[in-house]
Amino acid sequence: MSFDPHLSTRAAISAYFAACAERFPDVPAKVEAFFAAPSLETGKQLLRTYFRNHTVGDIGSLRMATAAFADKRLVRAVVQSVLDDEGALAGVAARSYPHPIGFDKLVLDDDRATGFKFRLHVYWRGANFASLERLHLHRFEMASAIVTGELTNHIWRVVKFDPANGLLAGVNVAEPDAARVDTRRVMPAYAGYRRDEAGELRKTYLGEATLERGPSETFTSGDAYAQVLEDAHFVETNAETGFANGDFCSTVYIHGPSLTDRAGRALPVLFEDARLADDNAKIGTIPAIPVDALRACLVRYRDTLDEILKFYDWLYHPKHGRNLSVGMVAGYLLCEHFRTPHAIDVFERRYDECKDVLARHERAVRDQLDGRAPRCDGDDRTARYVALLLAKAHAHPSGPRAWLDDYGSLSREMWRYFGAIRGEVNPRITVLKPIWDGVVKRKLPGGMHHGHIGAMIEAAFDANAIALKHFESVLEAVHKDEHNITSAADAEIEGAILKVLRAHFPAYRFYGEEAGDADASAPAPGAKRFLVDPLDGTRNFLGRRAEFSTAIACQEWTGTAWVTTDGVVAHPASGRIFWAERGAGAFVIERTDHEHRATARPLAVADANPLRHQLIDFSARGLGVECQTAVFRELVSRNAALRNSGSVALILAHMAGAGGCGTILTANDYDVEAGLLIAREAGATVSQVAFPAGTGTRTATVAAADARVHAALVEVLTTALARHGAE
Repeated sequence: MSFDPHLSTRAAISAYFAACAERFPDVPAKVEAFFAAPSLETGKQLLRTYFRNHTVGDIGSLRMATAAFADKRLVRAVVQSVLDDEGALAGVAARSYPHPIGFDKLVLDDDRATGFKFRLHVYWRGANFASLERLHLHRFEMASAIVTGELTNHIWRVVKFDPANGLLAGVNVAEPDAARVDTRRVMPAYAGYRRDEAGELRKTYLGEATLERGPSETFTSGDAYAQVLEDAHFVETNAETGFANGDFCSTVYIHGPSLTDRAGRALPVLFEDARLADDNAKIGTIPAIPVDALRACLVRYRDTLDEILKFYDWLYHPKHGRNLSVGMVAGYLLCEHFRTPHAIDVFERRYDECKDVLARHERAVRDQLDGRAPRCDGDDRTARYVALLLAKAHAHPSGPRAWLDDYGSLSREMWRYFGAIRGEVNPRITVLKPIWDGVVKRKLPGGMHHGHIGAMIEAAFDANAIALKHFESVLEAVHKDEHNITSAADAEIEGAILKVLRAHFPAYRFYGEEAGDADASAPAPGAKRFLVDPLDGTRNFLGRRAEFSTAIACQEWTGTAWVTTDGVVAHPASGRIFWAERGAGAFVIERTDHEHRATARPLAVADANPLRHQLIDFSARGLGVECQTAVFRELVSRNAALRNSGSVALILAHMAGAGGCGTILTANDYDVEAGLLIAREAGATVSQVAFPAGTGTRTATVAAADARVHAALVEVLTTALARHGAE
């Protein structure tokens, strides 16, 4: 049996357009054609026919047309049709780009005749980790169908606008709501974006707006919503529950024709938290996604949809008797209450607490079905999952009372789900949704990682496993020279990393500490390579001390230098993996499977002596004995708390709020580059000081979580170099 969760939605969409065929001639036939043979072409024809008959303001019909794309099976077929057509693939690639807030914006169709756009948005990381979407006003009506994960839509309404220039005839102003007076915010408004006389895009200041918070609503997979152009909004995307492993949000987004609102506004508007330094900033364009990158993106997305659909086929399979979906929703409620993806583990270890939590929700469902309590319309996920249970009750063929008899005990349904997962899938499973084998290599509540970072994190997990396997072993140390040693584990880890990265990016160069770079040719501008230190801190590793790490950097050749674009530092002993993308921030994956943004955090800084009590790592081989001694003495005299962990990559990664305040260090590029990017992206202040060493030049890296600490460290180092020189 193959379960189709959206059969009733299909029926509702067909019935809706059949009932209003006079207003939408030919649309019912296009709806049926799309359902019968879903593809990019039949989807385009449905939307083109719809928009030829769309009336401004009829967002109910727009939502119904968009809801046709909330079915994972249909969207998978559309994606496959693009992959099967090289011409379509090239056209989509030319219109698409990675959006700065962290999702792939794939424009499947841009119909100039009616003015609409048919887009697929894939928020690979789940929650908006790259940056939260800005509050904004569209210049068009829009609708969105949630294909995977969740999306929360936050509505705000402009209740006052003071223009600063004549660029806008006005902004439609809503009637204030006295009950929402405490939610009002005054925000600068900017054109997002305006093309000037020379054709360049500008983010131009428009004036000051007072906005009042409206409703927020969370939509889950299979839902659709639509919005008028007078409402400002921003969206927040999440995996289901925000804690489900390996999950992420994706939507089909329908962008209506450009319009002018009732106040004459003909520009989209962005609202900022504070006035920007430049009131007429030039905005650079984002390059389109290359065809090969789009193909890889769509293949990954298609394969992920396959795995999700396999999961739902299992969930609704008749072998379970009643389907297991209510047990899964009960698990969502536990995920939210205990704030963990490990709902099954919690249910087993803290059963009495879980039973009490689920009993409260059982009563809420029963009271609402019996009319003893009002409908729960909160904007949190818990309210949304209760609403899902109510929807299941009302959709039951024999009515809500029969549903209560079959499914009303959430603890019992959780036990059924628990037993099926443990008995049929894996007895060691602790997370709620484990059946994504083959696509999601690492189950993280922050969502799936992709591109360079996805491959590098996959390689880091494999490196961690090898390192921990050997950590308690007795390995022979091999001295490469006076200062550097290696072991069999170094070579094994480097080989494993090479295997993973080559599988993802076979054309990239690879430079490892152990094997070097097998490609002796000069790189061309734009060439990319992975720079790897398989074990940074080998002496610690061989001595069974925990301060060792694996460092992986992805770099691009500019024509004159290798520039690091992505960095991963893994610390096997703690289970942490630090990672960063240039311009997108730094993040930490914890052993608990929790992923969070990383921020450099110093201890309290004293203005008179910024180094006082700060944790400072000092590892500066190459400075020379006198210079090193002078730096050491000065740091001690300023009451710094000195450390030298023995792993340069880990020292820099700890700048990401995980145990480091500042450092002065010297090391090779493969030791430094990944951690350096992580430190910078976490907000640390970083500089590099060149100094003569022997017959050449070396570089000392200075990093600190606070600019005052950084300035003091630079002053200590440069003073010592000026007085004593280096080796």
